[in-house]
This record gives sequence, C-alpha cells and structure tokens, in this order.
Amino acid sequence: MMRYTFLVATTLLLSSVGVFAQGRTPMPMTIRLDTDLVAIDVTAADQHGNYVRDLRSEEIQLLEDGKPRPLDFFAMTNQSSLSRPLAVVFALDLSGSLKPEETVTLRQAAMKFVELMNGDSVFAAITFNNEVKIRQNFTDDARKLTRAFTNGLRFEGSTRIYDAIDRAVVMLDRQAPRILKGRPVRRAIVIISDGFDSASTIDRREMVRRTLAAGVTVYSVTLPSYMLSPTRRGERVPTPLDATRVVHATGGSDFAADAGDFTPVFRALAEEIRASYAIAFYADQHDGRYHDLTIKTTRPGIRLRLSRTGYQAPSAVR
Repeated sequence: MMRYTFLVATTLLLSSVGVFAQGRTPMPMTIRLDTDLVAIDVTAADQHGNYVRDLRSEEIQLLEDGKPRPLDFFAMTNQSSLSRPLAVVFALDLSGSLKPEETVTLRQAAMKFVELMNGDSVFAAITFNNEVKIRQNFTDDARKLTRAFTNGLRFEGSTRIYDAIDRAVVMLDRQAPRILKGRPVRRAIVIISDGFDSASTIDRREMVRRTLAAGVTVYSVTLPSYMLSPTRRGERVPTPLDATRVVHATGGSDFAADAGDFTPVFRALAEEIRASYAIAFYADQHDGRYHDLTIKTTRPGIRLRLSRTGYQAPSAVR
C-alpha cells in the first residue's frame, strides 16, 4: 500500500458509479484525502459463474485479520458508463510460444479490448523473453499501443515471466495515474504467455508479495502451447505461473486462448473488469506489519474474489 494524496471530485464519481458509505453519511461533493487508503476491487459471481452487479454495501463484510472492518467507500459499476478508469500493462511472451503471424490476431483482439474499456483509461505494453523490454509507456492513444505490438518483435530466447510481472508492477506503482477525472483507477496486468518461466531472477514469492502490496490485479491469457491436459479433455496442464497463485491471490482470472481468435478472450476479460466493485477504507493500523484481508457476503450462493488478500500497514514514524 502506498501513501498518496489526491483530490476526489465526487461529482464526477457519482455520474458513473453508485457510491455508499457503510454506516456513514454520504460523502461531501468534494473531499481531499491526505491519508493511507487501502483500495480493493471485488468481483462477485453466482453459482453458475454469472457476474452479480447488484450487491449492496450492507451485504458485504470485509475482515481485517479476522475482525470486521467498516468500509469508507463502496462503488459499483454502472452499465451505462461501461467501466471505471483502468491502467493496464500488456505483457507479451516473445520466447517462441506465439508465432509471429499470430501477433496480428493478438493485436486486433487487444485493440478490441481497449475499445470495450472505453473511457479515461491508459495502457502500456512490455515484452519478455531472455530480457524484459518496455515497448510503450502509459498512453490513451490506441495507435501507439498498436505499434508496440507490431514493430521489432523477435520471437526467441528464454522466458522471464516473473521478472515481467514485477516490471509491470513497478510501472503501475510509479508511473500510472491513481485518479483520472475524479475516479479511482483500477490497476491490472494482462500477461500473455504459456506460463512457463525459465530465466527470472526475482524470487516468485517476492514477486507475489510486491504485486499484492501494490494492489495490482493479474490476469493471464494462456497460449495454446500448453492448453490441453492429458487426463481431461479441454483442460490445460497447470503451469509454474499457476503454482505462484499470483493470479488467484490478486483476484484475477486465467483465460485459455485459441490463437485463431483472441477476441473472445479479451471480450471476457473486459466483461470481468466491468463487473467489479471498488471498496476502500482508511488504515487504522500503523505498525508497519502485513494484515490479512478476507471478505464475505450475506447473500447466499455468491462467490467473492478480492484483488488483494492483505496490505502492508504504514509505519507510525513518517
């Protein structure tokens, strides 16, 4: 969790999402937050996997170290606005799993994703094999993102998937905006790979820790190279990326990609992000320690996923 100051223009926020203060009076039209705020994204689904978009704040209970924690903010997506702002890093595996001609299909699908997430969002692109390269810093210009998936791509070398995730986390933490036009920005990584790391230098547990601390959600698009399981039809072999549980721990999802058409994958990804809730609270703890977060709902048959399973509390000494 990072300490930051920002101005929330609640007038703009109310135009795109429904906002509630749990057990509190509504927020004033403009509020300045100069504090440590723990922001979390929550995805709700029913027993059939359908997204649930009508949960109320009183139906959700957040637990910090097993104890109830009141929410200071609760926001749900309004379908008319399609999305809250995003800061997304696309991370593309160039180690040889994806054929050069398939990048055309991938690029078109990624552009469709950008189109579906229309609004005040920014996107960046990195590639990785035996090295991690930033191809495009954060931009709202789709043409620049297109060029990042086109120019100078060489498919060769080893795979540094954990290092790529860590680099994307650093970009989101240091360079991505936290507020766009008065609305909090959701930060995410979309990693496109077979999920098999062979050359990263960062410890995978440290990578997961940093990702959780930054409040970043990781989504994986698994390429066809390792799609099918030898035991069950239609299932893929678990990868080392699965073993890190970084996707699960950050509230993300894995999407199996058919290299013939990436569009359904990115459409499903956009739909999931649009279905999320944003909740937040002010940190009462100032002990510099890590605190676990869990969540539950009083509505039967609903499964919730958190974008972070804990946070690092600030130190009492600033």
